[in-house]
Amino acid sequence: MASMNSQQTGPSRRRGGTRGQWLAVAALMAGVAVVALVAGGCGSGPDKKVVIIGLDGMDWEIIDPLLEEGKMPNLARVISEGCRGDFHSLMPLQKSPAIWTTLATGKGIQKHGIGGFVEGVEQQPLMNSKGWMARSIWDILGEKGYSVGIVGWLITWPALEVNGYLVTDRIAYSPDDGYPVIDDLTYPPELLEEVTPLRQSVTGMELEEIADLMGGDLWREGEDADTWGGVQTIRQICSSDQTIRNIAKHMLETREQPDFLAVYFLGCDRASHRFWGPMRPWTVDTPMGDEIIEAFGSIVPNYYRRMDTLIGEMIDMVDEDSTIIVCSDHGFRGPLRTKDGLQLGLMMHRDTGMIAAVGPGIRSGATVTGASVLDLTPTILALMGEPVGRDMDGFVLTEMLDEQFLEDSPVRYVETYEKESEEAESEEPIESELDDAIKEELRSLGYIE
Repeated sequence: MASMNSQQTGPSRRRGGTRGQWLAVAALMAGVAVVALVAGGCGSGPDKKVVIIGLDGMDWEIIDPLLEEGKMPNLARVISEGCRGDFHSLMPLQKSPAIWTTLATGKGIQKHGIGGFVEGVEQQPLMNSKGWMARSIWDILGEKGYSVGIVGWLITWPALEVNGYLVTDRIAYSPDDGYPVIDDLTYPPELLEEVTPLRQSVTGMELEEIADLMGGDLWREGEDADTWGGVQTIRQICSSDQTIRNIAKHMLETREQPDFLAVYFLGCDRASHRFWGPMRPWTVDTPMGDEIIEAFGSIVPNYYRRMDTLIGEMIDMVDEDSTIIVCSDHGFRGPLRTKDGLQLGLMMHRDTGMIAAVGPGIRSGATVTGASVLDLTPTILALMGEPVGRDMDGFVLTEMLDEQFLEDSPVRYVETYEKESEEAESEEPIESELDDAIKEELRSLGYIE
């Protein structure tokens, strides 16, 4: 496979091609995130596209052994033709909504206003899109005329108007599983009817669809309550990511790829929270039987492998002029042992996640150091040939960018992208009939009391 840099192109890639076809052209693509780079009158370089693939909680400490064993070939190809690096999270440790909003704005919590899952104390409404105090990258790009597509990104409900389409994170709660029907799940609103059949319910997920994640066969019998509870949990995790996958693929198959595409998957984080103990039983205080360890001990690495297949599918479907960025919001270390006992929930996070990228504008063979979740939005703007807001807290990851690209498209700045009427305060969060079910899920993960 020929190497790729910002000046090279390769054979055309067909939408919906086979996984084998993508391997022949993967040198032209990059990562967990695919961000569309479009110039045509807006930017200073040739037309490009950027795609972002966001994988919550993915960690190099799990990835690297799998890479060495050849079990994540799609991410391996991204790294070999592009770059990789540690991706430092917000400190002190923050919950995922705060970090993913930072990734989408280039700003810290004090500026974007999303501090966690709930507004203030637990009894108050869940945070939602009305609480954003800073403009998102897709809002900035959309105003400039770029088309955008957002699928599953955290804290995007209710769906706000964009220059393209947006499917909110709450799409994964299927009414077929007993969740209440709520409005404003998509923009445009009529898109909901089109994507509703693509929602994967938990009850509709067959055991064979999770068999590649499990160990042994005793889990199929479901006689033990703990075992069956674990099976139901992994079905729930898989159904959520499967819904996002189905919708993202459908949008690529039925529409022209947007200039900027961002897709978010929660499964690596949820699998790590739920099944770290069976994977590393010595790190927890709860005794586990051999059956539990056999059934669930390999779920975390196996789920990473499933996400690698998804990365390959996404790469195979996007245009060859796409720059792809794959990233996580934090890493994972398992329970934190303190004098007060094991700390779960947020304390299971590690302050370093991962980033990998490939495609036009990306430096080949680079190892990025010092990258932060604050830097994603400024780097996307630079890749698109657009100026970076001076009021953003992050920086352009020039270490990740091709030298010729930087020479042709030097980083430029503008004071701010915020609008005066939007700076003062966000709107009050609103409640939905789904809030109680989401809060119960967050309690079970240790994210709220």
